[in-house]
Amino acid sequence: MKNLRIAFATDDKINFTKEHFGEAKEYLIYEITKTEAKLITTVKNVSPEEKMHSDPNKAKGVAHLLKPFKAQVLVNKAFGGNIKRMQQKFVVILSNENNINFCIKNIQTLFNTVSEEWEKGENRNYLRI
Repeated sequence: MKNLRIAFATDDKINFTKEHFGEAKEYLIYEITKTEAKLITTVKNVSPEEKMHSDPNKAKGVAHLLKPFKAQVLVNKAFGGNIKRMQQKFVVILSNENNINFCIKNIQTLFNTVSEEWEKGENRNYLRI
């Protein structure tokens, strides 16, 4: 795979949100290769509020929101109970870093690993970097 479309959950465009992925104010969509990272767009999170913990409608709303941007990977410091649902459609990465730019460099280093996880389809595992 030559490039990946990655959605980073943020409230300030610099660091990851402290909330679960689905609660971020917005998502930065990047196209990333092993050597380059280009911001494609910023998407405001207009997904529905959860009516219960791990609300499947919340997962559907976030997935639907990111689909037009062809996101393949979701990255944040925290995910809620919908993580399993999201893994069926995306590679899920739990970042140990707060800073998005630093995380991008880590993903580029592990580009082949992330690409291989994408190729697994619905049987993906989440990655921690």
